[in-house]
This record gives sequence, C-alpha cells and structure tokens, in this order.
Amino acid sequence: MQILKQLASMLCAQPAEVGPPFPRSTRSFGTQAIVICVMGLILGQAGCKKDAGIDSLETDANGYLCLKCGAKYYTERTVFMGPKCPQCSETALSQTVGYYCEKDQHLTIRASEGDRQGAVCEKCQARLINAMRSPREADYKAWGATKVKE
Repeated sequence: MQILKQLASMLCAQPAEVGPPFPRSTRSFGTQAIVICVMGLILGQAGCKKDAGIDSLETDANGYLCLKCGAKYYTERTVFMGPKCPQCSETALSQTVGYYCEKDQHLTIRASEGDRQGAVCEKCQARLINAMRSPREADYKAWGATKVKE
C-alpha cells in the first residue's frame, strides 16, 4: 500500500520548473539573422554554377557518320536517324562524339563505334584522353555535315 501512495504522490506532484534546454546565446537575434543570410547567399551562388561535365554532355544536335561511304549528317536534338545511310543505303550509320583538344582548342568529331585507334586530335595528332564533348550544330556545320530533317 505504501508503494501505491508513493506512486500517487509522484504522479500528482507539480513538476519542477525546467529552464531552456540550451543556454542563451550571447549573439543578438539580428546578428544571427545576418549570419544565416550570408551563408544562404554563399550556398546559393555555389549552386548556380554550371558543371563543366554536364555542359560537355548537352547538345542541340545529333551527328552521324557512315562507316562505309564517309557521309556526314546531323539532325536536331529531338530527331534521330536509323542505321541506314541516305547516300549509300548501307546500314553503316553510326552516331558521333566529339573530343576536345585543350592544346589547340580543336574539336575532333568521330564515330562513336567502329574505330579501334582511339581519339587523336586532327590538328596536332595528340592522343585525346578524358576529352569527350558532345558537338553542337555549329560544330557539325564546321565539320561539313549535312542537316537531315526526318
């Protein structure tokens, strides 16, 4: 019985006054708000930069090279060609990729498959390693490709 009385008195007793869980900061509210705003601006600016890796993958055109006759074509970004070449009617059309040479700022466009040699700059003959970049419409025009509308 005594245990029940002790339990009842513990349950009905008023709780002791509890203070804030953390001690008050010596900084004023205005200083904290300024620090938070500055940190937000710094993080916001860091998030707005365009990543070079993502930029190298974005393109406005798709390029193709016939592995039989060497014909060069490009289409708009949303249009894709099949494997049949419009010029020689062979099923040897391959999509293209670009390799950018930092030394002479030249973009070498090649078939994405069917070449065992590896990427070599057309201007300086340097081996291009980790230099893949998606060509844009202007690059395909400079390369001598013909635009195809399908």
